Amino acid sequence: MIPSSVSRHPVFWATVPVLCGALAGSGLVSTPAAANVLLDEPTAVSGYTYVERHSTYDSGSSRDVSAPCPSGKVVLAGGVSFVGGKRGVLLRGSYPVHSSAGDGWTASAEEVGAGTTANWQLRAYAVCADKPAGLTYKQATSAFDSFSPKTVAVACPASTRLIGLGARVTGADHRVGVNSITLTRRLRVGYARAGEAVPTARRWALTTYAVCAKPLEQTFHESAWKSAAPAASSNTAVARCWPGSRAYATGLVFSGSSATLDRLAPVELRPTSIPPAPAEGRVGLTELAPGTPATWSLKAQVICVR
Repeated sequence: MIPSSVSRHPVFWATVPVLCGALAGSGLVSTPAAANVLLDEPTAVSGYTYVERHSTYDSGSSRDVSAPCPSGKVVLAGGVSFVGGKRGVLLRGSYPVHSSAGDGWTASAEEVGAGTTANWQLRAYAVCADKPAGLTYKQATSAFDSFSPKTVAVACPASTRLIGLGARVTGADHRVGVNSITLTRRLRVGYARAGEAVPTARRWALTTYAVCAKPLEQTFHESAWKSAAPAASSNTAVARCWPGSRAYATGLVFSGSSATLDRLAPVELRPTSIPPAPAEGRVGLTELAPGTPATWSLKAQVICVR
């Protein structure tokens, strides 16, 4: 059954035909525990550059950090991570910025509700390169209302594939956060999910961003499921690239109830670049408050390019 909070949004129905065609490999239906998929018709990517930027480490209630691409490079993917915060920080955004002023990847976060006195740091990561063939930036936005949770899918144009995926919440500050950003196996569609961490009647919207290009020398990798027992407060998963490849878009797949996911927040959702170790897509979820009364699981996804 499609949740009513999703079915009310026109952007969902606009992407259903494409999304349904890709779900067999999205992790939403039964698939092998871990998988690697080689995509066809590859072309090369050149000029790879990995950029990382950090915020200050303090107890400020909100912050934004941008990792800028070098001049002449375009943003293809990126991600976000947190240090500290003691389970009191919501992910508000991790998304590409493409403009005449330059490209980059922006991360944004806010403390939950009344906030925390704990210090924390926000980190943004950008994967930049020379402009590939067919480069297109797409986005889709939900209705601006008080329904929760929201799921928004975005599709790449025909003959292109996903290379980067992000999301952003606007409205209902300190109450709503991004819970997951998920790739589909054939890399034609991606989607994001956000929900209320603090019950609110305030209106808000979710935007999902896709970076698309003509098929590159891409492979899609997915980790095995990592389960968290009811007593666990956090969990992580890693999807690894083949040697000689670099990590681009990273996705997170969640298994559990919607109510449980509302109580969890990403603390890491990013590609890595730490030569000579293999490149990875790293994801992590943590409880926003102790005592989540359910078992839940997650797995990591990553797009890798030679």
